[in-house]
Amino acid sequence: MKTEHLWKNCFDGIKLTYTDVEEQIEAYELVFDQTRNEKVEWRLKLPMFVPPFYGYIKSRNSVPKQDDYWRFYVSENKDYLTSLNLSKEEKTGVRARVFRAYPSLVRDLHFGLYIKGNHFFRSVFYNEFLDIEYGIDLVVENINGVKIGLNLFAETKAAKEARTIKKRRPKKSVNFDCYDIPIDFTGSKRCGDFFLYSEREIKTIVEKIQKKVVLKVTRLYGHSIVKNCNSLIISLLIEYLIS
Repeated sequence: MKTEHLWKNCFDGIKLTYTDVEEQIEAYELVFDQTRNEKVEWRLKLPMFVPPFYGYIKSRNSVPKQDDYWRFYVSENKDYLTSLNLSKEEKTGVRARVFRAYPSLVRDLHFGLYIKGNHFFRSVFYNEFLDIEYGIDLVVENINGVKIGLNLFAETKAAKEARTIKKRRPKKSVNFDCYDIPIDFTGSKRCGDFFLYSEREIKTIVEKIQKKVVLKVTRLYGHSIVKNCNSLIISLLIEYLIS
C-alpha cells in the first residue's frame, strides 16, 4: 500500500480519548430508521459519510449526536445534494441511510482511539480511501512495526449483505495480513444505545498475530521446540521474529 503516506489520517488532530467518547455518547439516543428507498440505496452516489463526521469532531472536540451529524452532513454537502433534485421520499431515504451509518462511524472512531490507548499497538491509520481502494477499515501497527489491516462490521443481516457486495468490488492488494473483526452484539461492550468494540476484540487481534508467529516459529525450529519451550522463550522468539 504505497499511497498510504499521501493520505490524511482521520485520527490526526483528534484530541478525544476513547473514554471521552464513551462519556459523551452514553446519553445519546439512537434512531434506527429502516426506511429504504431503492434509488438511494443502490443507484444514488452520495457524498462520503466519513469526512463530515471527523470534520465535526475536530472543529468542536465532541462527538455529534445522530441528528447533529445529519444536519452537519447536509450543510457540508448542500450544493451537491440540492443539485440532485431529490423527491421528498428520496430525501427521507437519504436521511435514513445517514442515520444508519452513524452508529458504525461512532463505533469505528471509538475502536481506533481504543487501539491507540493499548500498549500492544504503536499507531492506527484511518482514511475513507482505505475502504474505497483496498477494502480495509483500519491499518494498525504493533509495537514491533508490523502492520495489519482490520475489516470492521456488525454481525447483522444487512451488514453481512453489504459485506458480500463489498468483497465483490475489485480492490488493490496489500503486503500485510488483513483480518475480519465483526462485532457480535451478544456480549459486546454497551455504552448507552451503542455497542462498541473493546478488550475482547483487542484480544482477538493479538491472538491472531501471535498464532501466525507461532506457526512461523514452528516452521523454522520444528514442533518440538514450541511444545517443550516455556512461554517466556516462545515470547522472546515471537518478539524477535516480528521485529
